[in-house]
Amino acid sequence: MPTFTSTQLQQFKLEAKNKSRATGIPRRQALDERAHALGFSNWALLMKNASPGDEPPRFKFSRSDDDMRAALRKVAGAVYSISGRNVPAGIDVPDIWDKFTAPSHAVEFAIDYLTTILNVPRFKVGFNSKAFWEMRLWLPYGLQNVGGIGQILVNRYYKPVGLDSKEWVKYEEYPRLMTNVTADAMKLFSHSETGQGHLYGLSPWRSRKAAQDYLGRLQALRSVLR
Repeated sequence: MPTFTSTQLQQFKLEAKNKSRATGIPRRQALDERAHALGFSNWALLMKNASPGDEPPRFKFSRSDDDMRAALRKVAGAVYSISGRNVPAGIDVPDIWDKFTAPSHAVEFAIDYLTTILNVPRFKVGFNSKAFWEMRLWLPYGLQNVGGIGQILVNRYYKPVGLDSKEWVKYEEYPRLMTNVTADAMKLFSHSETGQGHLYGLSPWRSRKAAQDYLGRLQALRSVLR
């Protein structure tokens, strides 16, 4: 019998919850259908025979206040010379999309990031600073529709959140960042002027107020994804 991590089980429950909302079927029926797709006759049998397996420590954002202040400063000499990437040479912002286990995980990471940066007394994100590029690439800009499947969590470049690339990507190849949120649920976190599914209008690196507003919408999105 297969085993699943606790993160996978939470994702199965979220998928069933979203299906229940979208179709109107009872939550229990949606759970049973998800279990059946995984080879079990019902959800109860899945839970009985597929106990959580071992999983590595959860990837989280952690940075001291001093290190965050340093990350806010403009990096001198940064030049746009890396083929296929947005981040200039001289600024280290690695890809982290593959460290996220689910959209909710990426949102938790973003909330921790915003909480940390808002602790800095003087909020000023320098252009071409490490934090400027982290926020554009690591933090969610919104949920992008993927035809007939659901949505994927994307960064400011409409790439899977945590990915730096100028190349075209196929969203379906990033299933761990996919979800299925109803139109009504999207209204709970969307920026009213930018449009459904988008988390901000004024960029959160522009001002403390913009970052605080963005944090509030991230927290609303977290509630939707639970």
